[in-house]
Amino acid sequence: MQNYKLGYQIGILICIATLLLVFTSLSFWALIGALFFSYVFVNLLFGFGEGIPVNLVIVFIASLQWIIGPILSYYTGINHPFYKMHVPEDVYFSYIIPGTILYHIGLSLPVLKAHKISITQIGRLEEATTDKAQSAYYLLGVGFAAGIIAPLAPPALYFFLYLVSQLKYIGAFYLYLGKTGNKLVLYAVFASLFLEVLASAIFHDLLLWVMFFVFIYCIKNYVSMPKKLAYVIVGFFLLLVLQSIKYQYRNIAWANASLSSFARTELFTGMMLTTLQSPGELFEAKKNELTITRLNQGWIIARVMNYVPYQQPFADGETIQNAFKASLLPRFIAESKATAGGRENMLRFTGIEMQAGTSMNISIIGEAYANYGRTGGIIFMLFAGLLFSIILRLVLFKSQENPTLLLWIPFLFLQVIKAETDLITTLNYLVKASIAMFIVFWAFRKILKVEI
Repeated sequence: MQNYKLGYQIGILICIATLLLVFTSLSFWALIGALFFSYVFVNLLFGFGEGIPVNLVIVFIASLQWIIGPILSYYTGINHPFYKMHVPEDVYFSYIIPGTILYHIGLSLPVLKAHKISITQIGRLEEATTDKAQSAYYLLGVGFAAGIIAPLAPPALYFFLYLVSQLKYIGAFYLYLGKTGNKLVLYAVFASLFLEVLASAIFHDLLLWVMFFVFIYCIKNYVSMPKKLAYVIVGFFLLLVLQSIKYQYRNIAWANASLSSFARTELFTGMMLTTLQSPGELFEAKKNELTITRLNQGWIIARVMNYVPYQQPFADGETIQNAFKASLLPRFIAESKATAGGRENMLRFTGIEMQAGTSMNISIIGEAYANYGRTGGIIFMLFAGLLFSIILRLVLFKSQENPTLLLWIPFLFLQVIKAETDLITTLNYLVKASIAMFIVFWAFRKILKVEI
């Protein structure tokens, strides 16, 4: 079976390489980048149904935003005056592509002899989740309760309660994967998420949890490769539609905070349907510019490369050390520790001072360059990937005893898979999510007397 898959993968990549060579004028580096993205994409397609390959998801999103977005920016002539690539193509790609490839290698290295999720572990999931149906309902209850309490809680507790509120998705996955295949709970959980997203007009969490559900769906149901491709095409098309209406919806929703949930739902679905009735408008020049600009994280990285060391000296590991200190030490021990969010790094390494409410970040690979320069930054990406691989492999190793731990991978890596966040934001989330997970497991075992 593995030989067949490898044969298909090689064949697909040869076809893609041939098409790119014949029909495009991509440079050497852009061609390598496009082929690397294709390689990750094909692997991810084959990975559906084999667990939750979060390491591939991380590299897929990174290569989409760090490589494909910039290729579109360089080669389509769509170059926004502010969001343009600030360094020549060969300067940018000769850093970003080796760095992304080493990131992938680091994320793929086996640790504790745990390389990937075995078929045996997948096969045990249905029985394990069925045995823990009671725990699943507790997870749902705790998750919904935390979501209700969070807005009323002191600021110091908000993030912990936000993490705990995510337990409702894990509980819904347990029930869906069990022998009864409970879908009603799943519908209820995602309906609540949809309403939360419409209220905030921030769509990240919806996209990420839907993506994780697709992995869960493919574990429970056999999905042929043609169907996978069809789902991917439909998914990308819906993403384009969402992208095209997101800002208009956000402007209306934020300017009219008193809109009811029903009014928001009616507004959003109306905008979606209107766009679906005129799909040609999705490919108009102005909308293309917006889509490419949003996809392209490379413009910020290029800005770092154009700013450091000419306007700001290399940080020589300072922000990396601060990221570890800030993530591992509580604020009462390190009162002046750095804060997550990216605002400080954006100002320091790009010269951009963000307005309140704006969310941008230089990404891990941009931060690697700002600290260690070209060669050091590329090497750093190997170790960054290895760091996340260790956490993932630890979960895979422990899941040999408790298969349901596999369903906690989305909880641990929800924010880690984003390509735009810097190290402190990513580490801070990962450490706090790990602590929250430990507390939940302890409380369920000691207080509720059930195993998760």
